[in-house]
Amino acid sequence: METQKTSPVPLCEAALVIIATFFIFVFISTAVQFTFGDEPTLIIGELLILAVPLTYLLLKHINITSFMKIGANPKSVATGLALGVLLILINIAVSNLLVTVFGESTAVEQSNQLLSGLSVTPTGFAAVATSLVLAGICEEFAFRGFLQNSIFKNLKNGRAPQYAFPAALIISAAIFGFFHFDPQLVYT
Repeated sequence: METQKTSPVPLCEAALVIIATFFIFVFISTAVQFTFGDEPTLIIGELLILAVPLTYLLLKHINITSFMKIGANPKSVATGLALGVLLILINIAVSNLLVTVFGESTAVEQSNQLLSGLSVTPTGFAAVATSLVLAGICEEFAFRGFLQNSIFKNLKNGRAPQYAFPAALIISAAIFGFFHFDPQLVYT
């Protein structure tokens, strides 16, 4: 039986995986949009964000649970839930401040109108709910699990390990923001 690796993913490979994820997401989501409409696109788009990093890890025989430090104990679950609630409140406050200072985002308004319009039918509501749940899972896997851990593990093995986590967090957050690009920039 082959032993699974837990070593870091080379930064150049992690970057290529995220770039491939972006282009595959854009092209396949566009094709699905034109072919099948909004509802399947919401779900398939989120799954595409998960598919490329997951496929890479599987093909490289990397132990995913070890690489991403997946493990739930009551303390970490409670801490995660508490921090999640706190971050939602901070997000609401920051969003309100940004809207007050810079005005409404056209892209965000269009997205909200699309989701509201889809939610009036049972299948549309199911598609919106499914995509929102998948967004949390798939995007966390790709950006925090895969990208942030790839950056962190490479920086940790470098010369300045005390700066590894903040750097990995900032870089992965910036790339996450790029994936959620808004022409008004401030909302990215």
